[in-house]
Amino acid sequence: MAEIIMPKMGDAMTEGKVVKWYKKPGDPVKKGDAVAEIETDKVNLDLEAETAGTLGEHAANEGDMVPVGGVLANILAEGEKEEAPQRRVTDKKDSVKHTTGEYQEAIEQKGPRRDRTQANVVEMPAAAEGGRRRSSPLARRMARDLGVSLEQVQGSGPSGRIVAADVKNARGAAGSQPAGGLTEPAAPLETKVIPLTAMRRTIARRLAESTGPIPHFYLTADYDVTNLLSVRQQMIDISGAKLSLNDFIIRAVALALRHHPNVNASWGDDAITQHGEVHVGVAVATADGLITPVIRNADQKSVTGIAAEVRALADKAKNRKLKPDEYQGSTFTISNLGAWGIEEFTAIINPPNAAILAVGTAESRPVVIDKQIVVRERMKVTMSCDHRVVDGALGAEFLKTLRQYIEQPLRLL
Repeated sequence: MAEIIMPKMGDAMTEGKVVKWYKKPGDPVKKGDAVAEIETDKVNLDLEAETAGTLGEHAANEGDMVPVGGVLANILAEGEKEEAPQRRVTDKKDSVKHTTGEYQEAIEQKGPRRDRTQANVVEMPAAAEGGRRRSSPLARRMARDLGVSLEQVQGSGPSGRIVAADVKNARGAAGSQPAGGLTEPAAPLETKVIPLTAMRRTIARRLAESTGPIPHFYLTADYDVTNLLSVRQQMIDISGAKLSLNDFIIRAVALALRHHPNVNASWGDDAITQHGEVHVGVAVATADGLITPVIRNADQKSVTGIAAEVRALADKAKNRKLKPDEYQGSTFTISNLGAWGIEEFTAIINPPNAAILAVGTAESRPVVIDKQIVVRERMKVTMSCDHRVVDGALGAEFLKTLRQYIEQPLRLL
């Protein structure tokens, strides 16, 4: 008898959700078959069978939260019989109150167990047995919200898997622009109770961990980005590469951190750690909440290299395909709301980072230069600092260095 368990997909993960069972009790299972789809705090993945046999009774139903290491089902060898599996399901209302220690205690009451917390991920074809179309959870939610039939959508993901962009494109092709270019009327409001996802629970917990224990303070600077925007456009014209302003900011921040290792740091109970590598987290908005893919060794990468990596990681994030090492281990974080027209804002520090940079929109503004009023492109940034690690003067020196890279963009090249 082999157990199928809830895997641990990151240091902070304590539980996962059973999204869908692909196999029913009594179904034959081959080694490598996908038996269930699970949702963790960051990604969705398919669990595959490690041995062949017959699937036993489900120990968790679709929609149930199960602690890491909890048994989901058993795979029975030929002639084996199964006792009723012990359910390890977390009550949805109380799951956020449990601690990792409580989960571990509950699991260890069953006796010694092997280390089986590593999951195998398998990509399923677009149409599985019975004609079922493969699609990401975000694509399914978007299809329901937009009234799009997945049967009419052509998938562009791996093995033809339908992703959110496919649904959006299908909606755009089927719809038409209202007369005069006006926005469509909003749908009538209705009261909804939306169950918490594992990702939303994790976001809530980490925000509480940040805003409570970490003493935040904020520093705002106003940068001239006229030259930077000019260099960006020239690089696009010459190379044809897709480059955003944020790609240059990531590079500038990474280089500035090399001059200020005490900002590229983390607070600990016994010591402050200054990191020997620069790993920049980039906040990405998804349907389930915010996630921060990490550009590792960003100070050693070109702007075009950073741009390609950011796009690839953002696509993975929006389709819940990030691996733990792609969203963990940042030493500094950037959150950019410029694309939404936000002029300036403050961001909450992403533990264990000592700071986060909130980037506003670049816009044309009148400024005084040499006693003359001229129009320049300006951009405001606000750095949230952990006062236990970064004091005011240190934060100001970092923003001064960052200004040199932003306003003299040839330094970035």
